[in-house]
Amino acid sequence: MSEPKPRKSSEPKAPRSFGWMAEFSDEHALLDAAKKVRDSGYTRTDAFTPFPVHGIDEALGIKPTILPFIVLCAGLTGLCTALLMQWWMNGVDYPYLISGKPLGISPAAIPVSFELTILFSAFTSVFGMIFLNGLPRFSNPVFTNPKFDRATNDKFFLYVDARDRYYNRESVRELLGATHPESLDEVIEDSTPASIPKPILLGALLLVLAGLIPAMIVLNMRAGFSDLPRWHVWFDMDFQPKKKPQQTTTVFADGRTMRPQVTGTVARGQYTEQDPFYLGWDPSKLSAMEGSNPILVSYQDGAPQSSPTQSSTPMADGGSAPAPKLPFITQLPIEADEEHMKLGKAKYEIYCSACHGYSGFGDGLVATRAQALQQDTWTAPTSLHAGRVQIQPVGQIFHTITNGQGKMAPYATALTPKERWAVVLYVKALQRSRNASIEDVPVEERTKLTPAP
Repeated sequence: MSEPKPRKSSEPKAPRSFGWMAEFSDEHALLDAAKKVRDSGYTRTDAFTPFPVHGIDEALGIKPTILPFIVLCAGLTGLCTALLMQWWMNGVDYPYLISGKPLGISPAAIPVSFELTILFSAFTSVFGMIFLNGLPRFSNPVFTNPKFDRATNDKFFLYVDARDRYYNRESVRELLGATHPESLDEVIEDSTPASIPKPILLGALLLVLAGLIPAMIVLNMRAGFSDLPRWHVWFDMDFQPKKKPQQTTTVFADGRTMRPQVTGTVARGQYTEQDPFYLGWDPSKLSAMEGSNPILVSYQDGAPQSSPTQSSTPMADGGSAPAPKLPFITQLPIEADEEHMKLGKAKYEIYCSACHGYSGFGDGLVATRAQALQQDTWTAPTSLHAGRVQIQPVGQIFHTITNGQGKMAPYATALTPKERWAVVLYVKALQRSRNASIEDVPVEERTKLTPAP
């Protein structure tokens, strides 16, 4: 016969003790008590204060965390992972040259290596902190003591855990009592039932099921078809009181929704149509020229164009230079200094030297190549040292650079007005360098010149 199983006792189980907790009125008493507990050899201790207390870590005997070393190892792991990944992908698995960069690891691999180092370090910092702190922890035995609520207000608490290897109930009680706390209480296990009440479980289940309803509706709408209009949750977002372009309106007398610009208004900083600095010629003198010769200037696309009926002036080199057809300015609007000269030289060599050549004789690489090909469609670039070009006002050269001439494209979109004037300054310097006289050389420098053979 089998022996009968003993029945479970109906007597309540004694509550479990988690340790002792002492209450203090200020941080100085807490620090002194923590040092005594530390010197007694207890390590499973903790302090609760309403504000950070300097020196509490040392008083409790808390060792420095190893989290920084773990994060360092994670960062190095991310660095090695990034370098190994890029070496394998670009150097072994798919060796493809990109912009001449070397295969495998190169300076271009630094950004990816940096990002993976930060990524590994960040994730390790967060999850390492959670693990080392024993989180998540949804409850703490000290919460059973109603006095502990003042830990966030004006009281300080020192707790010795019963799991300490040197823990002895009476010894710890005597040790904490010797620190003269305001109160000393044993931390007892919460006696309330641990099971969740059934109404709360039922309510949570209903909430979960209710939360699935919108997802089911969305899935059904995405997978199906309907001839009904869509739902308008916020009507003002779908039916706004506004007028779109090309619609009519009763707000304005002309019935147009799109309003034209007000006549005479100019955007701030963009009044350039009447400024000689942006045109190269003076619009204020244009009316006087038109009055003396009505066919002098015609207009095309809003810009003045030269009339083809104007006479030309014969030149000494056998060519002819058409007389100015616009009131071009004759003085540079920028300073003829070294800064502008360097700027003009740089822009000239970038945009002009390809055709006109570095010296301005029309012998650039493009012109030389086109001449070698002997193509009928090519027009040789003008030499900047030709007599008809030398007598051109600075404004006319600026106008040519801005709007183009013949097959020369306009450079208004490539060069700012200041850069165009700097190019004009450099062109005039090139012309002067090929047509200089002894009077152009300073007196103190003339003695250094060597006579031509």
